[in-house]
Amino acid sequence: MTRRFAVNLFLGLALTTQCVSAVAKDAPGRSFGLRLDMTEEAVHERLRKIATQEKEEKEKEEGGEQEVWILKRDAKYSYLIVRFSSEHRLILITVVARPQRVRYSEIGRLKDAAKATDGQNYSYKWKVEPGNGARGYMVTARGSHPEFLTSYSVYFTAND
Repeated sequence: MTRRFAVNLFLGLALTTQCVSAVAKDAPGRSFGLRLDMTEEAVHERLRKIATQEKEEKEKEEGGEQEVWILKRDAKYSYLIVRFSSEHRLILITVVARPQRVRYSEIGRLKDAAKATDGQNYSYKWKVEPGNGARGYMVTARGSHPEFLTSYSVYFTAND
């Protein structure tokens, strides 16, 4: 059964997609204005308004690059990492939370996530199926606290 819903994820990724399996809910309730597959130029334009670039590394094997951006004024998150493909398109976003500020449940419905723990580390993973011309992607939240995450990532799934 498919249903239409708006997904506002990781950095406020605003994507509307038809999903076979319902996953993430509106979270984290704010927008960094980024979405997967944006051009590097568009990402930089947005991030310069809210963050300061700390580091940039070229990826030798894949031909892309990775950047670290420190958020200027954010009560919940301290910095983010963005990764671009060799075609200069955004393929991964990781946001690092301030200690005990963001609950896993703010990222997505926990009952819809694949949960893993070894008793010391926790992770929740949501898969958003492709639809309406949009590629499928994954959202993974992880941390060492059972309620609060350390970081979460949004990235394209393989085979898309």
